Amino acid sequence: MMTNTQALRAILARVGSFTGMLKEHIQLANNPLHEGKPFEPPEKEIWSKITVSNAGKFITGMGDKPCTRTTGIIFIQLFAPLNTGTDELSQLADKWAEHMEFYKVDQLELREANIIDAGHSSAIGDPSSMSYYQYNVNVSYIVN
Repeated sequence: MMTNTQALRAILARVGSFTGMLKEHIQLANNPLHEGKPFEPPEKEIWSKITVSNAGKFITGMGDKPCTRTTGIIFIQLFAPLNTGTDELSQLADKWAEHMEFYKVDQLELREANIIDAGHSSAIGDPSSMSYYQYNVNVSYIVN
């Protein structure tokens, strides 16, 4: 049975194998400091923030003991500077979706990816600044 920690590590390994953007433009949730500094998004390029969120466990069958499945969602938030268009953002979202969806390793299955145009976002700092345009790629997953 795969644990939540093992699933998280497998998901982050899959994220780490993505070659569609520079690694330094990918922020993982609660990133450790890099050279003593927090993540700094690039000013004029697309960057992403990845969050893995468990969505709960359910029983799928009974035998000697319950058989369970754990579900969750991988949130890939893509941010482009305002007034730079959405074509490059859309293409990158397509690449992330293609890379992540329907991937299987051990007892982890990544399922369908949904691309959502989330519109203007401040992402960091003053919420009134509205300094980015955002797309989200949401990938559901199941463990065991």
